Amino acid sequence: MKKSVLFIVALLLLISCKEDSELVVDQPVTEVVTLNVDVVLPAGIQQQWQNAIDWAMENIAKAQQKQPRQVRLNLRYHDEDTEALDELAYNLTHPEAGDDTCHAIIGPYHSDNAQTFLSHAAATNLPVVMPTCTSADLQRIHARSTYAWFLTESDITQCEIMIAAARVTGDTDVALIYSNDTYGRSFADWFGYYAAEQDMHVAGGMISYEKGDDLSSFMQAVAASAKGGRVRVLVALSDAADYKPVCDQVVQVNDFNRQFFVKSFCADTSYDLQVLSFSNFSSFYMGITPSASRRFGFSQAYSGRYLQPPLNGEAQIYDAITLIALGAAHRLASPDSCFVDDKLVSKPSLSDYMRSVVANSQCITTQWNAAGLASAFSELAARRPVDITGASGLLLFDQDTHTKLLNTTYMVWKINIGSLEGDIDPYLRVQPVIYLSTQGASGEASTTAIWQYEKRLEQAFDDFSKNNALPPVTDHWALVISPSTTWENYRHQADAFAMYQLLREHGYDDDHIILIVEDNLANDAHNKYPGKIYIESPSSANDGAPSGTTGATDVRKNAVVDYHFSDLQADDLADIFMGRQSARLPYVMHPDSTSNIFIFWSGHGGPSEGPFWGNENAHEYFGTERIKNIVSQMNDADMYRRMMFAIETCYSGQWGEALIGQPDVLVLTAANDYETSKADVFDQQLGVYLSNAFARTFRIEVGTSPDITLYDLYRHLYKTTNGSHVTIYNHEQYGSVYTETMQDYFQ
Repeated sequence: MKKSVLFIVALLLLISCKEDSELVVDQPVTEVVTLNVDVVLPAGIQQQWQNAIDWAMENIAKAQQKQPRQVRLNLRYHDEDTEALDELAYNLTHPEAGDDTCHAIIGPYHSDNAQTFLSHAAATNLPVVMPTCTSADLQRIHARSTYAWFLTESDITQCEIMIAAARVTGDTDVALIYSNDTYGRSFADWFGYYAAEQDMHVAGGMISYEKGDDLSSFMQAVAASAKGGRVRVLVALSDAADYKPVCDQVVQVNDFNRQFFVKSFCADTSYDLQVLSFSNFSSFYMGITPSASRRFGFSQAYSGRYLQPPLNGEAQIYDAITLIALGAAHRLASPDSCFVDDKLVSKPSLSDYMRSVVANSQCITTQWNAAGLASAFSELAARRPVDITGASGLLLFDQDTHTKLLNTTYMVWKINIGSLEGDIDPYLRVQPVIYLSTQGASGEASTTAIWQYEKRLEQAFDDFSKNNALPPVTDHWALVISPSTTWENYRHQADAFAMYQLLREHGYDDDHIILIVEDNLANDAHNKYPGKIYIESPSSANDGAPSGTTGATDVRKNAVVDYHFSDLQADDLADIFMGRQSARLPYVMHPDSTSNIFIFWSGHGGPSEGPFWGNENAHEYFGTERIKNIVSQMNDADMYRRMMFAIETCYSGQWGEALIGQPDVLVLTAANDYETSKADVFDQQLGVYLSNAFARTFRIEVGTSPDITLYDLYRHLYKTTNGSHVTIYNHEQYGSVYTETMQDYFQ
């Protein structure tokens, strides 16, 4: 078996070396079509990727030597770090007529800049091919955009691999340091989720890093809260220059005397010359980077050609260039016939022809090298489909648009300590630990096979009933609040309005609901449906559909708003809860010992104290002590029979933890105390998320079956709320989740 593998590798190298002699001209060139491809990268990254760029261009030219009609790419470079990107993006996507027309964009390198180009490209369907933009939110928002090409999986996968690798190497605790930008927030959003999935203890939580920050207090908190002696700190920074000062601070808390070890695990941006050159970047550091698949020989051929391994992103930019060329060749051969998934595309763009090239799997398979590309160009010229295998590996794209890559090979690496001394190429210091991919191709482990990707840590409950006798319920009160005020946070107010409607439909009169929302979205300039708010796509609007179930109904219709959020202070909620009425606060609850109270809160939250009092950018916590004091005072005054909180915010488990021990109080949260909560329904026309998964499922299940048990409700929420772990807190003080139902709050 080993001899066979070596033979295959040798054959691939031989093919690469003999390409010049095998591809000879035998037909005159009758037509050359030139495409302008604008490459937007930092100058340093362009320099690092130049080998792969030149090789791709060389192989495209070689591969077409037998073709009378040929495609040429004219690459035009732009420095991502110095140009005015918004102006550049507009000019490239809205060109003047003439030879200067941009036909495709490669880049940008940074996820933070990608949205600028994608926003402008939407008008003309111009392909924007991004080798390394891995932001999970960016990929999710553009999931239906046929012009947005992502050639690397999102950082959700990378975060999963990093935490799983830490676990299997014996680490007991994890923490996260991330840059406060689009790139870093992907890790922040998924760190808590995968820590829970891998049953790893979170020591100290996570912290965002700004250049020059002192992390000593955070690292002391990590050391103080660690449950074991091996801590792995994930470091995900968009600027490679920040890794050295951050990683130097991480190792400061190592204590060899008590066998306490803290090591860094660096994200893909660390696979960079200035990082690998650190003389102390050795045994206390591990890294990860997207890599070319070992199965198809690009890495081996590259190393033989350039005497060094390919760098992060080189296989992806090679694929970007060749995909554009193949799409152009397909359009040249079949100007009137572009099929994607056996459907004829009307007025196809270059991006559609590229999608047509990669949408096939039941036809001839061609490779990334010149000989393989020659076969692909030949098949396309004959108007036959091809199945392309890229330099990065299997080009398996999403089924909806065929523009989001679903399979990336990752290399987990460390520094070969023996290579630290002497003058040596920093990239040759890298020692691969393991290659991984979600597909588990030959020579690579599979993330889904080694570590269970599916959510597996379902909450366990004791089956018991409380002994205290509760009086019969006589009335119900509800408080519905959304502290969000901006258009971008549309989903929070929409969920609040929808919950208000659900309460009205299930037994509450308006005098027993306190609705606190800013109510500024209906007439916002961005709203294409003035006066209306939706939780389902408005394009299928049906104002007669039940608001708690399905259908695009206007959830603001007939809603009575008691307070605009901006008119209140955080301390006002205590008066509203406790029934302290005043001229400024005319609408308050008046509960007593026979009242059941339901509280729904939808907004943003942070890792310290859960729900924010305001928008995400406000970073003002309502406060765990404040909510605990309110509930304690109500209990002391005998002002409720039972109380339930349903909290839809990031880190909502912070409130759950704070309210443990409160009699007859149940807290149901969209996320645990160190997880973010994820949005659910994105609407392309409005450009915002319409709802959150937790709130949406809650409405559907309770709206359909008010007698649903707490356990069944939890199970439905657990299964449908992706990216966080729905959690029930304080059930020991409430009753059996197997017998208690939502009829305590919904009739």
